[in-house]
Amino acid sequence: MWTFERKVRYYETDRMGVVHQSNYMRILEDARMDWIDEHIMKYSDMEKMGIIVPAVSSLGNFKAFLRFDDHFTVSVKLVEYTGVRIKFVYEVRNIATGELCYDGYTTHCFTRDGDYKPIPIRRKFPEIHEKFLACVEVE
Repeated sequence: MWTFERKVRYYETDRMGVVHQSNYMRILEDARMDWIDEHIMKYSDMEKMGIIVPAVSSLGNFKAFLRFDDHFTVSVKLVEYTGVRIKFVYEVRNIATGELCYDGYTTHCFTRDGDYKPIPIRRKFPEIHEKFLACVEVE
């Protein structure tokens, strides 16, 4: 499992002083983009090749609050890869307390920019396919 780290930004909180639930999707996306950059290739280079990776589903569980200025980690694990679809699981933890604040998953597909029909990465981009395949971790 790979780990991303940062702190809560003020604009991510609500009037109660905690991270608003809608911002967890952004936090997961930040972590996932860094994971792709580190393990596969720069996501911007994938986009230049015409590949985009939109979310098709997500599910998460809120366990505890993160507040402004809290430092946290997002553990990211690629658990499924078919060549057309991928699934990541996540755990968000408060660094100071070690407390699990959120866990969940997102599922994505590979599409061509402008077309939005799923594309088989294993046939069209075998070098990218091999990199994703090598990163799959069994749950």
